[in-house]
Parts: sequence; structure tokens; C-alpha cells
Amino acid sequence: MTAAQNAKKRGDKIVAVFNIDSIGSKSPEQTAAGKPINVTLYTEPAGERLAQLMSAVNTRYAIGLEQRTAKRTSPGDDDGSFVKAGYPAASSTSFLSLRRPNYHAEGDTPERSDVPNAAKAVQATLAALLTVDQDR
Repeated sequence: MTAAQNAKKRGDKIVAVFNIDSIGSKSPEQTAAGKPINVTLYTEPAGERLAQLMSAVNTRYAIGLEQRTAKRTSPGDDDGSFVKAGYPAASSTSFLSLRRPNYHAEGDTPERSDVPNAAKAVQATLAALLTVDQDR
């Protein structure tokens, strides 16, 4: 929340927020299934544009994610702090509703992360970010 509030105080002109802090965090069973899942969450229509862009770059560059989008009923997590600060073009990459028993817990260690899935999600996010930059 502090970053978003500080950006607002400075008058920063933020055109897109891509929050990707929970990529790679899946249960061992989900990781073993080998499905490269990626869900992009949004709250506002400007965020929906980013979520749809994630789907578009996944297809355009054959990244291979099982990409979905989902609308939140209210702002949440880190991206939500930007929405609340007046930056509606915010999205969050997640494994929406997947069981993450170790997320932010002592058992949340690198070897429990789905690194190949995370790499694909980062690739899609970078492609979307570069697309936003080119469209400016």
C-alpha cells in the first residue's frame, strides 16, 4: 500500500501495474500434474484490458500457459492498493483458488515452487509490459 500511496503523492503517471508475486506457488500435486496455469485477476475495466493482453500475448508468442482471467469483486492484495490509490490499470497474476498450503508459511521454499510455470508467467508478463510500452 505504501508504494501506491507514495506514487499518488508524487503524482506518478502509472499506466499499468502487473503484480506477479504469487507465481509458481502451487501444491506439489498441481506441480506434478504439469499444467502451466496462469490466472490474471483485475478489478476495474482498465485492469481487464491488461488481463486480456496477458491472454493475447500467451497466444501470440505460443508461451503455453493455461491462461484465464477473473474479475474481483473488490480490490485485493498489492494490485488493489494501486486501484485504491487511483491507478485502475492494475492486474495480479495468481493461481486463483488453487490450494497453496505453504504460501507465505514456513514451508514456502524454492523447491516447492513450480519454476517452469513461473518462467512462462514472467515471459507473458514481460511480453504484455512491452506491448503496453509500444502502444504508448
